[in-house]
Amino acid sequence: MAASLKSYEKKYAALEAIVKELDENELTVNELLTHYKKGLTLVKECSDMLASVEEEIQQIIEEVRI
Repeated sequence: MAASLKSYEKKYAALEAIVKELDENELTVNELLTHYKKGLTLVKECSDMLASVEEEIQQIIEEVRI
């Protein structure tokens, strides 16, 4: 799970960089579209990773309850 956490953190940092780029710079329409698409992809990937971790945690909790 440590590797997964690093991957999540890397994706989240990339998403933050995109948001900063969108906030701080005047971009062309094509640049905006490219950043927007990449941002949405990163949001989905991060969301999927969190859902997977949540599912794993639920399984652990159920196993412990006996």
